[in-house]
Amino acid sequence: MKAILVLLAVIFVASLPASEWTPVLWRGEKAWQSTSQGWIATVSEERSRLVSITRVGEGRNLLYESSREGISWGGHRGWLGPQSAWQPAWPPPRDWESSAALRVAVSGSLLTLTHPHVDPQYPALTRAYEWRGDVLHCRLSWRGGRFYGIHIVQLPRGAVVSVRRAVTPELPLGYALVPIYQRPNILIDVPLARAVSRVDGDSVTLRHANQSEKVAFFPQTIFARIGKYRLQMQRGDQSGFSSSEPDMGLLTQVYLGDRLNPFIEIEQLSPYVKGRAASTEMLLRPQVAR
Repeated sequence: MKAILVLLAVIFVASLPASEWTPVLWRGEKAWQSTSQGWIATVSEERSRLVSITRVGEGRNLLYESSREGISWGGHRGWLGPQSAWQPAWPPPRDWESSAALRVAVSGSLLTLTHPHVDPQYPALTRAYEWRGDVLHCRLSWRGGRFYGIHIVQLPRGAVVSVRRAVTPELPLGYALVPIYQRPNILIDVPLARAVSRVDGDSVTLRHANQSEKVAFFPQTIFARIGKYRLQMQRGDQSGFSSSEPDMGLLTQVYLGDRLNPFIEIEQLSPYVKGRAASTEMLLRPQVAR
């Protein structure tokens, strides 16, 4: 009988529509929360980003949490590339990475945050978050400049990431190592270190091993295992882009941190902008692992 009641409760929760975004305090910060099908998304107004996805009744955050003392603020980063266009090339522009939202608008299940626009070198970013069933739609929008969008989701260092490679004559390993720190070029014939990876046929498994690396794949869904949970990062709708693509069209990427960066970043890039206005979406689907 108890098992039946639990099953009925799960079915009931899964059938509920997404709740409206409501103001809350998260780690002492002004934030907004919305619940859908047993999952809670939290967006910090003071960080202008998604910072947490948790299961109702449980405390485990599927995303990496960080204080605001350092460059990385955790959760969902949103930038415009290429990084070579930034002045300087690091850290990311403050308007995008380390500023509170200028404006917040709520319309039912849709939450929209407008970043400040202090630096005229870069376009102003707008973010939108909305649950649709058990999938959280995360959108970046902007106007102007020849940029491409970068969705980055930071995961705890214990996450295990799974992707697939596709071997071609132009890509003999089925992936490429992309520029990072002192590596200025894309490498197509240097394999991943065994300490951070396992390759089984077309399946590639990546882990944090205190060894920095960044690897790029053909566009695809990224799968992550975080304890007893799973998180899928899918590519969503896009508008305003050309056929020109960064990084050889390898738009799905994974960054593995070192001891100073105890997280993994999963990334989805867009093509370059075609016109004035552009919008790129990525989808997050949390699940309880079976």
